[in-house]
Amino acid sequence: MFEFPSFTIWSLWIILVFLLAFTWMGMEIGNRKRGVRIENEEDHVNVKVGIISTMPLVALLVLSIFTPIVAGPLFWVGCALIFLSGIIYVSTITAFVSAGSGLTTIGIYRRSRNPMYVAMTILLIAFALMAWSAAPVMGLLTVIVLLWNIATTHWMVLKEERFLSRKYGDEYREYMGRTPRYFVFF
Repeated sequence: MFEFPSFTIWSLWIILVFLLAFTWMGMEIGNRKRGVRIENEEDHVNVKVGIISTMPLVALLVLSIFTPIVAGPLFWVGCALIFLSGIIYVSTITAFVSAGSGLTTIGIYRRSRNPMYVAMTILLIAFALMAWSAAPVMGLLTVIVLLWNIATTHWMVLKEERFLSRKYGDEYREYMGRTPRYFVFF
């Protein structure tokens, strides 16, 4: 019979909280250095977008509380993917700061219009592998959260594209024509 894992202090939530703090600090540093908020201003006033985009992360946090850290091969592959996700994330902040104000089309943004979302997806894949290492049912639940997050993120990206098309006009439409939404293979 299946027994739901119980809470232990050495659960994946420790890693998730550290990563959420890392991303928050990166955004704050980027906002201060750039002098303009990196995030889409419309998203901050739209309660619906805020709730919908936060729900998969809350679900992941709840799952991670009950998923112990089990250092097997899948866990270490997950750690490598977290590292890759961090490199992509830092590259996005660096490009934002380097671009100053306006549309960011330099650095990693020459390869993807949404590398920050790609980094988040890679991070969730890493968590699914790490959770699977602890218990296949937890991995499966994390994959469901991953798919939920992909759908939510794509919905947000479509909204952002409409916003950026209005804000930057032809400049953004030309950028859309030469740069893939996610990466070349997506």
